[in-house]
Amino acid sequence: MNYEQALDYIHSLSRHGWVLGLNRVSRLLARVGNPQNKGKFLHIAGTNGKGSLVQLSGNLLMQAGYKVGKYTSPYVLEFRERFTVNDEMISESDLAAWTARLKPMVDKLEQEGVFITEFEFITVLAFCWFAQMGCDIVCLEVGLGGRFDATNVIPSPVACLMASISLDHTAILGDTVEQIATEKGGILKPGAPAVLYPEMNPEAARVLETIGSQVGARVFRPDPAALTVLEETPFGSRFALEGKEYTLSLAGRHQCFHAQMVLALLPILQQAGFGVTQQDAAEAFAHTHFPGRFQVLCRRPFVVVDGAHNPEGVAGLKEILSHIPCPKKIAAGMLGDKAVEENLKLLAGQSDTLFCLPVDNPRALSPKELAALARPYFARVACFETVEQGLAAALEELEPEEMLLVCGSFFLAGEAVAALDSLLPEGK
Repeated sequence: MNYEQALDYIHSLSRHGWVLGLNRVSRLLARVGNPQNKGKFLHIAGTNGKGSLVQLSGNLLMQAGYKVGKYTSPYVLEFRERFTVNDEMISESDLAAWTARLKPMVDKLEQEGVFITEFEFITVLAFCWFAQMGCDIVCLEVGLGGRFDATNVIPSPVACLMASISLDHTAILGDTVEQIATEKGGILKPGAPAVLYPEMNPEAARVLETIGSQVGARVFRPDPAALTVLEETPFGSRFALEGKEYTLSLAGRHQCFHAQMVLALLPILQQAGFGVTQQDAAEAFAHTHFPGRFQVLCRRPFVVVDGAHNPEGVAGLKEILSHIPCPKKIAAGMLGDKAVEENLKLLAGQSDTLFCLPVDNPRALSPKELAALARPYFARVACFETVEQGLAAALEELEPEEMLLVCGSFFLAGEAVAALDSLLPEGK
């Protein structure tokens, strides 16, 4: 089996949908020797910010000299981004080899009436590969929810990190913040401390604290008032905490709070035997970059891609934009199962023009459907059949002093980055 065949097979499992539950994934893991029981993990859940926490905490540990696995979703540019060790993606040959090894086990389970989903398969593959690579620790991002997510088969982790919680995936997780927090709090385990987002929704925090006391997990939330944001730019931030200043290469006030969570994680990691220091954290904060999160692709013209796709994420994006005084044009594509109108309302004050783009996902709104929802909020709305056509038109109209923001979906972000690579000037 080669890499392309492996990818085709993995994506074919999407026919089984996204079905929450741990029985199926546990049965497949048992057949491959339960590799998840041999590793150490940071387990990371929440609505917005999981990816940032994976990168910041993982980079802290890498800075201290550890071999660190990262399991993330969704990918932006390439499928193999989901699985990295010390920021090196899984090789095509390793992904193909593990797919070939696991496929007969999946086939046998299907004969028994057990149908493995795509996410379950790649989660098992990730556990196998991280064990093969001899990781000291893995930063493990929950796919959806937490309680019944395929990643929740691990024993008690070193710690849990809980990013902010708000309404998203309501058809699956529940339509109140408390219900969603209950699902996400399902990753809390005995003896594993949990660090909450400093500005966590109070109702969500109460739910998580209750679950923590029930299962024997110490839950604490850093004080947001202890952190002072000193500077915000499109290229990063500076903040002060407990008498020390930090430079952060990620834009947005919310990213400063993610860094505060990682600083709160330091003593937990030290108690678990990891030799990490405050200086390691400072170095990690200054050098963390990853695609699709206020990613500045070009300064002249000023072009940014961001994957924000729900109201809380778009509100965070809007907060960053408030520190950028230049006029803006927005190109967007969105999935139909998101709070599209609320997202559009948040974006409306930033630009009078919206370029509506397609998103390569069966749940996506067509450009015309998005345009119909957007017209009450934007003076001018234009539709395009391809991402490249829409971005080319936006760049053609962009004035020297203007900024182009591409946003609305991580599924759009990857295609936009690829298209802009050929549309933007050399050297950028």
